[in-house]
Amino acid sequence: MKEELNIFFRIFTTTKDAIEKFINMLDPVIRNAKDDHERLYYHHIYEEEEQRLSRLAELIPLISKFENEKEEKDFSPTNNEFNRLLQELNLEKFGLHNFVEHLDLALFKFTDEARSTLLKQMRDISYQDYQQVKEMLKKINEQFDHAYVDPHAHHDEHHDHLAPPSSLPRVKQSEKKKGFTVGSLI
Repeated sequence: MKEELNIFFRIFTTTKDAIEKFINMLDPVIRNAKDDHERLYYHHIYEEEEQRLSRLAELIPLISKFENEKEEKDFSPTNNEFNRLLQELNLEKFGLHNFVEHLDLALFKFTDEARSTLLKQMRDISYQDYQQVKEMLKKINEQFDHAYVDPHAHHDEHHDHLAPPSSLPRVKQSEKKKGFTVGSLI
């Protein structure tokens, strides 16, 4: 379980940083919205991500606490605090799912090269993190509940509904490292 906790810690601290960048990007759009619809739309996304930040502020130290536990017996379904950790991790799996969707929605608004590149990179990382968290939690939940069924599995029954849409191409590895060149834009 220690290895999984290390991965969760990395993912959720990375996510926290990405959310902070994202809401800083949304703030001027909300303040300078051209109408109430635009203001309300982005304000709603902003508030959801702000709530996630407050949940992550509790979850990350909880993960750290269990990372530092000496006894494996503390990772037991009879330990109320460990149960709380599992509940919080399952909730944040869904929060990560929503974050990917929020980034997709923002990509329709932020079409300039600098912001769209940043959003696509955050989206790619968050999507990969979501897939990893989903698989890890499935295995962990099955250890404690043999009849575990992912309550969101129906979304992906026929295809991965969070897979990058064709209108939002993924950032290629070469673009992440090198940036854009004249040739890559043509």
